[in-house]
Parts: sequence; C-alpha cells; structure tokens
Amino acid sequence: MIARLKPFARGAVADNVGLAITLTLIFAVLAPTSETAAKFLGHTIPATEIGFLRFAVQLAIFAAFLGLAVPRGEWRPRPLWPLVVRGIFAALGTICVYAGLAVLPMVDAVAIFFIQPLILTALSALVLGDRVGRLRWFAVCAGMTGAVLIIGPNFAAVGWGAMFPALAALFHGCSGLMARRWAGLARLSVFQFYAALVAVGVTSAALIAGWLSERPELAPRMITDFELVLVAVVALGSTGSTLMLTQALRIAPPSIVAPYLYVHIVWSTVMGFIFFGHVPSTRTLAGAGLVIGAGLLVWWREARR
Repeated sequence: MIARLKPFARGAVADNVGLAITLTLIFAVLAPTSETAAKFLGHTIPATEIGFLRFAVQLAIFAAFLGLAVPRGEWRPRPLWPLVVRGIFAALGTICVYAGLAVLPMVDAVAIFFIQPLILTALSALVLGDRVGRLRWFAVCAGMTGAVLIIGPNFAAVGWGAMFPALAALFHGCSGLMARRWAGLARLSVFQFYAALVAVGVTSAALIAGWLSERPELAPRMITDFELVLVAVVALGSTGSTLMLTQALRIAPPSIVAPYLYVHIVWSTVMGFIFFGHVPSTRTLAGAGLVIGAGLLVWWREARR
C-alpha cells in the first residue's frame, strides 16, 4: 500500500478557487503558443537542447527576481529535497513534451498529454489521501482509454516516440503533486528557481551524454537567428504558463484545476491547423472526447461535494 502523505502544513497556502481557475485558463492559452514554436524547433534541434535553453531563461529570470525581491533567508528552504525532486520531474516532463511534439501531430501530442489531470486525480487519492469515489476512478479509466485510442495509430507510425506525451503527463503529474503537497514550503518564485536550476543540470547532463556518444538526435548544435527567436517564444511562453499552472495547483486542489486545463486541447487544435495544417483524425477526436469527458466528469463530481 502506498503511504498517504498529508499536505505540508508550515506556511500553508490558502485555497482560492476562483483565482486558480483564471490562472489555469491563462496557462491553457500560453502553453500552446510555446508548443507551436517548440514543434518548429523540433525538426532541427534535439528536445534536450530546447529544454536546456527554455530552463536557462527561466533560471536567469528567477535568479534575478530572488536577488532583488526575496529576503536572503528564504533562498534555501528546509527541507530542500522536495524542490529538487520536483525539478527533476519538471525537466523529464518537459523533454518528453518537446520530443513528442517533434514526432507527432500537435493535436495528438497534446491530447495524449492531457491524461495529466487524470493522473493528478489518481495520485491525489493514492498519495495525498484525497477522497476519490468510484465515479472519478471510472473517469480516470475512461480518460486513459482515450489516450490509448490516440496512441495506437501513432505508435504504428513512429514507434515508441508516440509514448513521449504519456510519459510527459506522468512526470508533470508528479511535479504537480509535489507543488500541491509542499505548497507551503517556499514562495512560488523559489519553487520556480529550483525547478529551473535542477532542470538545467538534468538537461546539461543529457546534452553532454549526447555529445560524448556522438548521437546527433541528442547532441547540441548551433542555432540560427530565426531559431533563436523561436527559442525566446518557447522559453518565455513556457516560463509564464508554468508559473500560472504552478500557482493554480498551490491554491486549489488538483481535482478542481484539472477540468479547465482542457481548453489547452482546443487552442492547440487551432494552432496545429493554422501553422501545420493538422486536421484531427476521427480516432483522435474520439480519444480526445473521452479524455475531455473524463475530466469534466471529475469536475462535476467534485462540484457536487
């Protein structure tokens, strides 16, 4: 049996459901913008390098903010390990997102990734001890079935690369759980600083390994001026959207935040059609419908409590 952890108490963050929903909707618009830029980059630049550049910008932004606005005594919270672990999850999840975008149609990758809220619901029950009834467990299973519907044809076309968005959902789900569990440990800016610091270390190690092994799909390469612009869109858009979502998860239960994340799928479908001409297949629409329906069922059940 998985040990159930109670939410961290010291400096507990008060719930604010209305603000959390607003921040989640902002995230759902910002994230597809950076993902569109990342898909353009994914044709020529390894996912590890995109992740490194994205987190390097975030690290610079929050290092400057900490130096200017956060008392020095708050720079290193106790314990520190939850922020380090969350940073590892965030790094792995981001690399998998970019890898998935490189090989899959944008709407397919995003739809698969959106089993993340269902993973959050399941983890909230298993780890935090949140009450999740049979109806919500049914929703989790239905959403997973939807993801399998989308993964199937893509797996036949690109192989194991089709699993990257699912892995991204798992890693980001774990990261979101850590944000909720340890919300009172530090300020949001401290959370984001350590997430970026650890992620830069993880992605740097991956790039060095790729360079030493002489594997072009992993090794770093020089970028053009246009690619530099796209990197800025990825970095700033991802940093802003992650900030919104992290704060939303700090001030409201994951089961409340989760349903509003599905606006992301709608906007990603629009962006994918405009920039890449991707039209969702019938199977993708059916799978996405299951995923969205499952999330709405979780929200409806939560709202009745």
